[in-house]
Amino acid sequence: MNAVALNPIPMTMPKVLRELNAIITIVCRDVFLAVKSPPKIFMAILMPVMMLGMFGSQLSQNMGINMGFNFNQFMLVGMLVNGLFMITMMGITSLVEDRETDFTQEILVAPVSRYSIIFGKIIGASVMSYIQFFATLIVGLCIGATLSTKELLMLFAVSPLMCLAAGSLAVVCIGFIHKSTTANFVVMMLSMAQMFLSGAMIPINNSKGLMAVLSRLLPMTYCIDFARGMFYQNTGETVNVTLYPPAVNLIIIASFTAVFFISGTIAFVHAETNK
Repeated sequence: MNAVALNPIPMTMPKVLRELNAIITIVCRDVFLAVKSPPKIFMAILMPVMMLGMFGSQLSQNMGINMGFNFNQFMLVGMLVNGLFMITMMGITSLVEDRETDFTQEILVAPVSRYSIIFGKIIGASVMSYIQFFATLIVGLCIGATLSTKELLMLFAVSPLMCLAAGSLAVVCIGFIHKSTTANFVVMMLSMAQMFLSGAMIPINNSKGLMAVLSRLLPMTYCIDFARGMFYQNTGETVNVTLYPPAVNLIIIASFTAVFFISGTIAFVHAETNK
């Protein structure tokens, strides 16, 4: 049974307020469910400890000294974006669970835009990712990464774009999937592939052949590259840690996010109406 249900939306309410009411309701529902799920919170905290604190430390101690730049900072920025991306994508898979419990049907009969429903779901799913964001930040500082207040605020400012991009990608994935177990598996595999191939922890500037092609096909590659481009923009290390200028990455991110958001929403609603 769902903990929070959509309140009836009066038809006399202005359209903008109806859309905003739907978004807020869906966000509140997801936040409420996240708070009532201690295992998810625990995993959000445990992941950066394992990946950045343990695996990242090994990389830094055995490989980072030859990089020519602060490898701990490099990993920290990458894993901050990776955490936002991975947790948001995993949160979107609950749409498939909602479909199985017919909660989605209840949402779709509401007099609001389908895009508002998906947008609210993405915002709600991203809330848990910020728990991992701050957990990753703490672990990064513990392993020797340095981050000024200005740099932290900059990363925090671009984080909503990362979540929106991740949520849009996940919506495309689950738009054609009808089982929650399948959705969880597909999204998890895609998230893991992106973590290792998009440059979150390991530089990909010199990748060639198949590895270069795969990394350039992954949306998170451009999100991480954009965040690093903004982070290192006033330093002389940009050429060593980024693939493209921030403006190029921003155009690519905006393009695939718009395409994924629209096509994913259409696919999901079509699957739901033909259920």
